Amino acid sequence: MISHKAKLIINIVTIVALLVLIAFSWSDIVNGLQEIGGANWYVLVLMIPMQIINFFAVGMIYYSFFKSDTDRHLYKHISRRNMLRVALELNFINNVFPSGGVAGFTYLGFRMKNFGVPVARTTLAQSLRFGLTFISFLVLLFIGLFMLSFGANSSGVTLYIGLSIAFLTLFGTLLAVYIVSDEGRIKAFTAFLPKMINSVAKVFKKKKPAINERKVEKLFSELHRDYLQLMQNRSRLKKPFIWALIVNITEVTTIYLAYLALGQAINPGAVILAYSVASFAGLISILPGGIGVYETLMTATLASAGVPKALALSATLIYRIFTMIIFVPTGFILYQMALKKGQAKEVERVRPTHS
Repeated sequence: MISHKAKLIINIVTIVALLVLIAFSWSDIVNGLQEIGGANWYVLVLMIPMQIINFFAVGMIYYSFFKSDTDRHLYKHISRRNMLRVALELNFINNVFPSGGVAGFTYLGFRMKNFGVPVARTTLAQSLRFGLTFISFLVLLFIGLFMLSFGANSSGVTLYIGLSIAFLTLFGTLLAVYIVSDEGRIKAFTAFLPKMINSVAKVFKKKKPAINERKVEKLFSELHRDYLQLMQNRSRLKKPFIWALIVNITEVTTIYLAYLALGQAINPGAVILAYSVASFAGLISILPGGIGVYETLMTATLASAGVPKALALSATLIYRIFTMIIFVPTGFILYQMALKKGQAKEVERVRPTHS
């Protein structure tokens, strides 16, 4: 269980992070609210259930993976409702902490440990979520590029951008599989990365290593073991893949609804391409929630696909602010509730002793 002092510190840090997020995005919030004021509210309201389906699908990626596990009988306390809550909490964590999704790995490990899921298993689940989400998005991306090929206003650079993203997605996925699939490569990787980080940390005169190399090696060894088990039963990937595809479809549909709310029906291919560019940029953004970077790249990509810049910016702001105002605070509340309850009293009695 987390001590009262630790909870207080975590609360302070997360509240400060949330305030920083609001501060960075305040001008966008004001502009977005102005745009929302002139939009069709009947269409805007549809964005809410679409995003709820989106978060439910994210939760179902984890749920379907854990429930197909060889140790699924140990995870009987995991429910669809649990995983929807976790998905909303992760959305809050990944928005307020500019870590390219790394904070989500840590939080999911902490959260699911209360359900008896080992950290290595949650790491694989989170990696699987990102991997399947990007791979399934390739389906939408190629459909989007096909749609754009019929657009008279699309520039040649859009094809180049789309193909580049497809290549990077495949390359990143294959590289990750290449490392995790071999124990020797995992040891080489885990020996290199922690030492590099610890060397950088020494510059700041840290007395203790920033990363415990033994723990990292143990984690990746367990990850390798779980990966081998997963490859022996690839059918476990079917349901998570379908849910990952639903995640992408609902997200793109939510963005498209912002255009319909402004009374404009644009080429869906432009939205798909812009979303893919902005999502990739968000992984490396140093600002909370990718504020500024996300909006700029999305607008620029849409403009290159023939969408008027003013319309692209307005719709992007509506989508970003509308979803941020509703779902980031929701995730924050659920996160605080989980932190306060500890989420461990009931399931600790059945928690497995092995890891």
